Amino acid sequence: MKELPDYFVQVPEAFALVEEGVYRCSGVLTAEQIKYLDTLGLKTVLILSVEGPSRAFSQYIKSKGIKRAHLGMTRWQSNLGWKPVSEELIKEGLECILKRDCHPLLIVCSSGVRETGTLVGCLRKLQHWNFNSIVYEYRSFAGGKGKYTHELFIELFDTDLVTLPATLPKWFVEGQNMWAQEQQQRFNELHRAKQRIAS
Repeated sequence: MKELPDYFVQVPEAFALVEEGVYRCSGVLTAEQIKYLDTLGLKTVLILSVEGPSRAFSQYIKSKGIKRAHLGMTRWQSNLGWKPVSEELIKEGLECILKRDCHPLLIVCSSGVRETGTLVGCLRKLQHWNFNSIVYEYRSFAGGKGKYTHELFIELFDTDLVTLPATLPKWFVEGQNMWAQEQQQRFNELHRAKQRIAS
């Protein structure tokens, strides 16, 4: 295979912007795809699969002084029943994503779909997304690799397990404030409707 010029970079598979300062992609990266990561100015790499990153990716993380959080290794459990991932993995992953000091942050797993898609789906649930929108996003990345058990896990995940860090990113704070305002507006409309019926 012909070697590519030094200036050539390639976007990693399943790469996307999740929110400002939070990215996702497959953890199986070529040398050209690793070069692309330089454009992100990463502070943290969140590894969700049990398998570690490739030697080239590990060397890149070390050489750039990027914090490596290998939750797939530390939070792996052998007996989860029907659950595709552990709740501890998702809880700790969300708490890391929501720490503003960890940004820019890259989420990876071996496929770029299963664990990553589940974590992002649970983030969307924490952001009060409609469940149909969460599933649509999950399936748009998963393609034929998606599994119903991952969608079910997202639906049943208890967001109360997540401890919100002190330094939340702006996009999360603004989203929560907007949701609270919408809930208050709905409550006020319902209250006025009840008053009209009663009078």
